[in-house]
Amino acid sequence: MTDAPIIVPLSAGLAVVIEQDRVYFSRLANGALVDSPVFGIPLAAVVLVQPGELRDELTHRIDQSDGITEKIVLPRGPAVWIRYADDIIVPTADPRGLAAEIERRRRRVARHGGLAATEVWKVNPKLRNGFEPGGAEFAPPRPLNANWEPVASARTGEPSPVRAPSAPVMPSPVPYPESLPVITEPLANGVRLSVSVRRTVLGFGTAAPDLVTETVPSSSLHVPLAAWHVVQAGSVHGGLAPIRRCAADGTEIRIDLPDGPALWLWGPLREWLVATPRAAELADEIRLRQAVGMLFPLSSELGAERTTWLDLPTTRPVDTSAGRALPAVPEWAPISPTLVPRDCWS
Repeated sequence: MTDAPIIVPLSAGLAVVIEQDRVYFSRLANGALVDSPVFGIPLAAVVLVQPGELRDELTHRIDQSDGITEKIVLPRGPAVWIRYADDIIVPTADPRGLAAEIERRRRRVARHGGLAATEVWKVNPKLRNGFEPGGAEFAPPRPLNANWEPVASARTGEPSPVRAPSAPVMPSPVPYPESLPVITEPLANGVRLSVSVRRTVLGFGTAAPDLVTETVPSSSLHVPLAAWHVVQAGSVHGGLAPIRRCAADGTEIRIDLPDGPALWLWGPLREWLVATPRAAELADEIRLRQAVGMLFPLSSELGAERTTWLDLPTTRPVDTSAGRALPAVPEWAPISPTLVPRDCWS
């Protein structure tokens, strides 16, 4: 059992990605996912997952908020139909197995929550039937314009474990943003992890100080500090393959994972795992800068912190009687990196 992202190429330059609690389309460059802040479709909003077979080719239009607008031709053959307000059809040699895995992830969301799940259920409570996925009654009999033949579903496994409830984190007294330098940690292959008071950057450049204004690099992966729920040091082992990702401009970034200390960063829309002997020290520095950004956010509504808090409600600071605190890690966050097998992380 694993919650690893399921990446299914639809063409040389496009893939559908199924994560722990959402599904979305991503550009591909030389087989690697191109980084994008796209929200995608929360699994909480999915009403039906059905294995079956496309009896004829189907021209399908993709129109995604991050700018992916494309027509693709889906081949005849086995596939999985994912229905929300629209259709996603995923070609696969094992439709029953893939559908059962997506259902397992939907069951986890229904029981414990997930990306935008609370907001989805407020709009339509019938999409959650007790603590099981609901909404099948809203699905049409077949995908739009498709010659579709369903097959029997396979047994759905048990959801992966979730976290114990935690409390918001009240930071210690923090310094002013201008007193904190940008941290740059060299990694393998010329890649660097760079951390400012606003943003984490992974690639061949470095983060700008971003004290008053913000500079967003296009040739590196970048995530606002406010968007990370999990900042954890640990270790990887087992001779893991490198992780390949591409920046928005197509620059490929290869993250090697030799056995040893590693830093795990996880948020609702992104996940990084980087091998570095200074994992514990960097985790402390990132947590400190998260607290600084929370207390001294950019004044602009388009700044890293305020934009993140607006788009991702679970990242918003919590006002307590003792002051402003960093939000608790959601129970539905993974308990270990999804990018590697669970027994390869400690």
